[in-house]
Amino acid sequence: MVHTDSKITLQLLQNKKKHKKLIEQIRTKVQEMEQREWRVEFRWIKAHTGHRGNEMADQQAKEAARNKNIEECYIKIPKNVVMSEQKEQSVKWWQREWTQTTKGAITKAFFPKIEDRLKLRLNVTPNFTAIVTGHGNIKAYLHKYKIIGDPTCPCRKGPQTVQHIVFDSPLLEKEREKLKAVVTRTENWPVSCNKLGVQYHKKFKECIDNINWNEEQRNSSQ
Repeated sequence: MVHTDSKITLQLLQNKKKHKKLIEQIRTKVQEMEQREWRVEFRWIKAHTGHRGNEMADQQAKEAARNKNIEECYIKIPKNVVMSEQKEQSVKWWQREWTQTTKGAITKAFFPKIEDRLKLRLNVTPNFTAIVTGHGNIKAYLHKYKIIGDPTCPCRKGPQTVQHIVFDSPLLEKEREKLKAVVTRTENWPVSCNKLGVQYHKKFKECIDNINWNEEQRNSSQ
């Protein structure tokens, strides 16, 4: 029976997806003992409550920490630290590429900072994708690639661009008013696309997802 006051150690031992060096060493030792027909069990005990073995282990750890004759080795970096540093470097590289590219201007207006976008948990939908990319069922985009002949919005107030849909088209006033009600609690409308995509992303996405393109086209023709 192995007693420990470390709950995190017991949790790591039980989690087969965790492969920290010390945990793997413990697992290897247990396997070796079990092959010699030892039965090894781990049990948690509360620290500093008079358990003799636990108190002895604490004392030995303190003595080792104070022993200047023990050779210390810090050349091994924990895997989670390496992964974290690699992720940070990757995001920096991605941001540099994203800032320098001349493509994706509309998406960049909503998400200029890669780190901000990565923090968001978005359930991407066709409507939302169309708005934050400027692609899809948007007349200005379809006209640009000669798929349709007229880029004019069904409201007849100008070309149906992303900016027009989000901020101007009277056909979408009902959806827009709900979004504006949230924004104007703290600041004036209109706000930047970046703020809509990050700071107000939940209400903005809800507004965009409620757009019924076919319904708007029918209403405009009446």
